[in-house]
Amino acid sequence: MAHPRYFLAFPLMTNVDTSKLSYSELVALSKQLDQQIAERRSEELKVLADGFAKKLEAAGFTVAEALEALQPYAIIRASKPAFGKPKRVLYRDSANPENTWSGRGRGRAAGWITAYEAQGRTRDEFKVATA
Repeated sequence: MAHPRYFLAFPLMTNVDTSKLSYSELVALSKQLDQQIAERRSEELKVLADGFAKKLEAAGFTVAEALEALQPYAIIRASKPAFGKPKRVLYRDSANPENTWSGRGRGRAAGWITAYEAQGRTRDEFKVATA
């Protein structure tokens, strides 16, 4: 639920009846709104950045110093795997340890292991010792 003061700061939008618009008119309206939203977002970001730069200057800092201080916040942290927990590695390429395979996956073996099998090697050569 929106903050109660939100309604005081922003007047209610005029209700627009879109029920009589055709599909193509709705698509055109959507594109127009997307463009206006992008422009408004850019404008508001510039206003915020300008205010931030003025506050930095008043406090005796440079924008470069602030950007350096903000670096930890800009790092994109790795998220959990998309589907369940990571699979246990059953096979590893001794020539390139980054090549691993869990023994599963859409009915096919990993490309690197298939290439070795084409050379006459066996999967057992790459099997990881289990503890």
